Amino acid sequence: MAESFNSEEARNKSVSAMPPPLGEIHHWLHDELAWLHLKWYDYRRLFAGTQERFDLLNKAAPDFFGKLQGMLWENVLLHLCRITDPPKTMKHDNLTIMRIPDAIPDPAIAAFVKQLVDDAAQKTQFARDWRNRRMAHQELPPLQGQVAKPLAPGSRQNVEDALAAVRKAMNDIEQRYLKAVVRYDFTIEALGGVESLIERLRMGLEAEDRES
Repeated sequence: MAESFNSEEARNKSVSAMPPPLGEIHHWLHDELAWLHLKWYDYRRLFAGTQERFDLLNKAAPDFFGKLQGMLWENVLLHLCRITDPPKTMKHDNLTIMRIPDAIPDPAIAAFVKQLVDDAAQKTQFARDWRNRRMAHQELPPLQGQVAKPLAPGSRQNVEDALAAVRKAMNDIEQRYLKAVVRYDFTIEALGGVESLIERLRMGLEAEDRES
């Protein structure tokens, strides 16, 4: 059974149904994963749509939308890394699905969920390579006689696979403790969202064409 998410309702259900601190961890991860899917939804609606939409963006503001595409892409990859990072880096505790298994008191369930979160971390390795060598740090360009090492291949399908793996881990504990799963990948277009922007761009360009 699936249900749409509401942050406060999800928190109350998580805390009451799950052992501490799993309930609180799930609540915060729930919000993070929902936000990540909303950003990815906007990216796909803008840049993975039809040729007509691609042409519209290029006609309206090619430089701006080219930069926006790159910024959104990198932001999504950074978010994927954060949500699958180790539970602790240096002396700082991280909010990450890798923290879930240690918060589950049942050893058998914890071991199974660990396999799921490990798979999600593996599927985000491409994003971690981008973060470590391009986004969070700037890798030194190859010097004389050196050969550049290419970044790990990264595609929209890689992102979809990584998101699916994270959802699978989260949905497993939701099904166990809440008897329902959250449809993180089901997004309703908000008023004033991407479609509103596209419609106004189209209207503006059509008006411009009529005046020319």
